This record gives sequence, structure tokens and C-alpha cells, in this order.
Amino acid sequence: MKKIIKIALAALLLASSACSDFLELEPTNSKEADTYFESSTEAYQALIGIYEKLRSDYKNTIPNSIPILEASMSDDAYVGGDPSGNDMSWLQDLMRFKGATNSPASEQTWNKCYEGIQRVNTLLANYDDIFFKTTEEDIKNEYKGEATFLRAHFYFELLRLFENVVIVDKLLRGDEWQQYTQSSPEEVYAFAVKDIIDAIPLMSESLITKDADNSGRLTKYAAMAELIKMYMFYTGVYGVDELPHKDGKPITKQQVMDMAEEIINAGMYSLEEEYENLFNANGDYSKEVIFEIPFNNTGSGHWGDYSFGNMMCMMSGPRDHDSDLFAPGWGFFPISRDLEASFEKGDKRKSATIVYAKDLIDADGDTYGVNYNYTGMHSNKYSTHTWNRNPYEFELNWAQNYHYIRLADIILIAAELNVNTDNAKATSYVNQIRERAGLEPLSSVTLAEIQQERRVELALEGHRYFDLLRRGLEETAQELTVSSYELTAPSHNSASYVNDNGANMTGDIGDPNDFVITFDKSKRGFLPIPQIEIDLHPALIQNAGY
Repeated sequence: MKKIIKIALAALLLASSACSDFLELEPTNSKEADTYFESSTEAYQALIGIYEKLRSDYKNTIPNSIPILEASMSDDAYVGGDPSGNDMSWLQDLMRFKGATNSPASEQTWNKCYEGIQRVNTLLANYDDIFFKTTEEDIKNEYKGEATFLRAHFYFELLRLFENVVIVDKLLRGDEWQQYTQSSPEEVYAFAVKDIIDAIPLMSESLITKDADNSGRLTKYAAMAELIKMYMFYTGVYGVDELPHKDGKPITKQQVMDMAEEIINAGMYSLEEEYENLFNANGDYSKEVIFEIPFNNTGSGHWGDYSFGNMMCMMSGPRDHDSDLFAPGWGFFPISRDLEASFEKGDKRKSATIVYAKDLIDADGDTYGVNYNYTGMHSNKYSTHTWNRNPYEFELNWAQNYHYIRLADIILIAAELNVNTDNAKATSYVNQIRERAGLEPLSSVTLAEIQQERRVELALEGHRYFDLLRRGLEETAQELTVSSYELTAPSHNSASYVNDNGANMTGDIGDPNDFVITFDKSKRGFLPIPQIEIDLHPALIQNAGY
């Protein structure tokens, strides 16, 4: 935790019509907080600085976003990368649940979240001294509500990944940080819940469209949706019925059901008619997305915290492949055979989720680079789609937004909440999702069937691993552990699919042992507290299993 907190400002003129997208520009300046805040202009710029941390997914060249970390630990994909198996070895360690306490991924994720929290605390600490015009009462409330909610969001990231974290609720000065230590998970969840409950009445209800200057800002429905997800994770992981709320009554299942119903029936969001439209050139700011994290193509060559492209895209793209379909990527997150087998016959979501090596080779007329954990399958969601390719520094400039929470996610949670008390309603919710996927409706639904729908509907979107954890460590271990592996034979035998090393790229390639995974229950599914934090602050306690 830094002793002197400065706030990153955006080089943004609010009156300029040239700025058409929220979060558009790179923070280029810094200034002491005490002398900075004057009017709504500075409040808005500070809010931009908070939002910017949402997409800080390549901090100091270390990938650290939720979808990247989740893909590394879930059973929907392997880590992949360079065929040596040493590419971003810290992600390989996460995949095998052997993460070290000095893991760069843990450290940079921890830092990103606390930097976001620091930015929130800086704004809120100065908020009462900011001059807002009498005509600006709405934005005064909205800015404060959004900042307060985003602090809760960063804490939820920390809680899901590290569990035992530190509450910092004010602007720290001097050596004050030394007085802070970890609170119990219950206390931190209660703090985050209070932030969300406080934020909701301040936030806008209206859907902000892609044509507005404020695209990417969040409404109260995003806060409600994240509170629902927080409830599901907390009650599942800790085996309780309520979510704690500091200074208020705990959040109950009925309240969460009511919130889900309100979101579903608000008229603000609706399912895309075609699933594939969520992840093609039309996907950004979809009418289905409740919480969107925007990414931009700025042409930046800055390999650090100010690269505003979606690194999940670059990482997931097929290695050394260049065709009308995909640009060259780094070959991370090859699809698992387990995910492939999870799709029912005729499920439209499969082709929108998985692209096969056969199709890539057919498109290019040649084979391409083999990645580690090669399965002949790659992500077709966040990837190096040529429709999104920038001619300059394309590695850093994939302008495909991340759909953090979609309406389909909330619909399936609503089904889960109702499955034992109103099965007809739960079945109706699931059938909405299945109908779009081109599947036959179910006459009734079970919890296992809802869990299966969540897997195929939300694959590679940052949810599967956390869904497993809330089902308990035993079930998580059963799902994630691969005690032995048999390479899948090629699906096509034409010589055109055989690379220069004699390997047929329509099947698995590599050592079967490279696909073996053992989930370590002693770690309880959480990452280690970064060792550098413990070294600086000996009062911090390392997580179990490390």
C-alpha cells in the first residue's frame, strides 16, 4: 500500500465532441489529491481513473484479469502457450494448483485491485469538498454511487481470488498502512455489501448505449447483478444461507431472488437473438450485457499498464496462424476435451465458442504453430479475430469488450434459486437459454442441468471455476482433477493437416502427462497472498496450503 497516494487523471476535455467513448484515453498525468479536486470536471476525471483499472489486465506485462486467471484454473481450457510449456510459467503453476507465493500473477492482481480501491478512496475522501452546480445533483449522486460500487467490485475480485484480504476504507497517509491487517472474509464481504447497498440508490437506472459519450459506465443493475453473484459465491463457498451486510440486516435468498427478477423484468436488457452476435463484430455494448468492461484500439505500443486492448484476445489466438479468420496469437487457453463433450448435439453455442484446427487450416491452406496442451481447438469468443485487427501493434490493441455479467448469467442464477421451490419457473428460465441455443425445451429441470447450462452458456467468460468452488471442494476436485489422460486421435487424416514435424493437427499433440491436473484441496481454491506484501507487512498471514 503506497504511503503517498496520487490519482491518475485522464487527458480528457469533457466539452470535446471528439471523445465518443468512456474510458477512451490513457491517463497521462498525476497530481496531489489534496490540491486537485475542485469541480464536477475533476470528479468525472477521477471516476475515469477508477474505471480504467477494470481493464488493467496486463499490468507490467503480467496478465491478471479474471477471465485469464479463471481460464488458467478451470476445466474449460488448458493454459497452453509456447510448446515448451515454459511460457508464462506462473499460469502453468496456477493450472496445476502449485502457485508460488511469489507468483507474478498473484502480485499484479492484488496490486491492480488495491490501486483501484485507492483511487476510489481518494475520490470519496475529497467528495464533500467538490463543487457541483445546482443543476448537477444527478451526476453528483451517480459519480459517488459508481465509485462506491466499483470499490465493492475490486473487493469481490480480491475475495474470490485471495479470500483473506485487508479492508482499506479511507485515504491513507504516511505510515498509516502499517496499522492495517486482514479482516475475516465475513467482515470484508459485509463491507463490500454495504458499499453496493449504499451505491444502488445513487446510480442511474437508464441503459447507456454505445452511441453515448458514457459508454461503459455502470447502472444500478450492474451493482445488483454483482451483489447476486456475490451472494451465490459466499453462500456456496461458506455453506450459509445469508450474505453479511455491515450496519444492516444480512442479504437473504428471497432478496436476491427479487433482485434477479427486477433485472430480468426491467426492460433494460434482453437476450441477443443469435448467440454468436455476442462475440463477433457486433458484440460490444450488447443489449444483453449488464456489466461491460470496454477495451480500445489506440495503436499504443506501451507494453505495460497503459495498453488498452483486451489481452485475453491476443493470448487465445492460434499461434503463427494468419488468415481471413484469425491473426497470429500466442496459443494460450486451448479448449479442453471435457468442455467440447459438454455441448449437446445441435447446440449453436458450440461453434461460437470453439474453432477447430481443421477450419483454420482449410482457411489458410497451411498448418500453423502448435501450442502446449494442444487439442486442435481454440477459443472463438475472445480471440484474434481479423475483423478486430489493428495494423499497428495489434498485439496490444484488441478492441473487443469483455462481457463480465450478461443477462443469461442472471437468468440461470434465477433458475438455480428457484429450482427447489418453483421448478416451473426455473424450467422456464432455462428453456429461454436453451431455445436460443437451438435445443429442445426441458419439461422440468434439476440443479445439475442448470449447472450444465451455465457451463456451456458462459464458457471461457470467467465464471466456471468460481461456479465450481461454490459447489464445495470435493466436487471441485472431482471436476478439475485429471488423474490420467489419453491423447485424442486426429479427426481427419488428410496430409494437409500434418505439420512439418509429422503431427496431425486435428488431434491432440504432446505428452499425455502434460494434461494431468491435481486440484489441491489444502489451498481451498485460493491464490497465495503475495510474498512481497507479507515481507513488507509481517502482520499479514499467508493463506492455507502455501
